[in-house]
Amino acid sequence: MIIVMQGRVRSSRLPGKGFFTFFGQTLWERLCDIALEVRGAREVVFATGDHAENRLVQPLIESKGVRFFMGSEDNVLQRYCDVVKDSSAEYVVRLTCDNYLIQPELVEALAAAVKEKKADYGFIEPLSHYAGEVIRREVLLQEYQSGKYTAMGREHVTYDIRQSKTYRQVTLPNNFGGVDHQHSLTLDTLDDLVVMKKLERSHPGLIRLRCLEELRKVDLVKL
Repeated sequence: MIIVMQGRVRSSRLPGKGFFTFFGQTLWERLCDIALEVRGAREVVFATGDHAENRLVQPLIESKGVRFFMGSEDNVLQRYCDVVKDSSAEYVVRLTCDNYLIQPELVEALAAAVKEKKADYGFIEPLSHYAGEVIRREVLLQEYQSGKYTAMGREHVTYDIRQSKTYRQVTLPNNFGGVDHQHSLTLDTLDDLVVMKKLERSHPGLIRLRCLEELRKVDLVKL
């Protein structure tokens, strides 16, 4: 499988959020480390838009040994397909760089479940920020090449696949792995940033990439 991470400098709700730090490491860097930690990945690619400011991220990404790719700024589905069209990998793992607590174990388990069922697509309900998504590469390319994808599919890559009854899907429950995927954490707003900084103080064990046991202890009500 190939892991494709998406991120860009320009964000309408929280611009430059990838440069914010979690335990002293930018989110860009942490996500590279998380992706590289996932077992079974042939390649890891950071896919960003083609606006010039996105090149600010390139040194951080390449210092991690991850391939830096610039594609369509607004058509994220096209960006993904441009990355994977020449890959020989059967599956694509989609990770977004504002999900700083993605767990390698959960990605591995999701990928294993999708492969075991010979499915086309898989995720942890209700689209967890702790695990990303796994998509069959041919299905991703088919969606783009059909030209029938919606605006949501264009922006969120897998939306139309998830809504379709054509594809074989694997959905894991929202308590999979013993964590609350219903309220999984991400970084989209200033309030999310406050929560992230509180986590640094209250749960130092989250500095580890494989921190599932510590994540199970997080009580969002108390943050």
